[in-house]
Amino acid sequence: MDAGGFKPNTWQKFERLSSAWNQARLGIGDQPDGAPAAEPDVVANPRRRARTPLTDSQVDAIRTARANGESVVSISRRFGVHRMTVWTRTKHP
Repeated sequence: MDAGGFKPNTWQKFERLSSAWNQARLGIGDQPDGAPAAEPDVVANPRRRARTPLTDSQVDAIRTARANGESVVSISRRFGVHRMTVWTRTKHP
C-alpha cells in the first residue's frame, strides 16, 4: 500500500489505526496468520540497567561538581548516568 500523498506523521497514524482495527476484528483470543505462537523469553541479562545505583560518595561528587559550575551534561557523561539523574540529585541538596 503506498502513502497516497500523506505526510509521514499522518501515514504513521493511519498505520496504527489500521493495525488496531485489524486486531479488533480478530477478537481477543485470535492470532493473525503470521504471529508467533509463544510469548518472548524472559531476558536473563539485560543490556542496560533500569536504574543507575549511585553511592553516597558519587552523589556528593556530583553535587560538588554542579556547585562548582560544571554543566549537567558533562557530569552525566563523566558518571555514566542520564542528565535527569544529575539534575534531580542536584536540585535539592
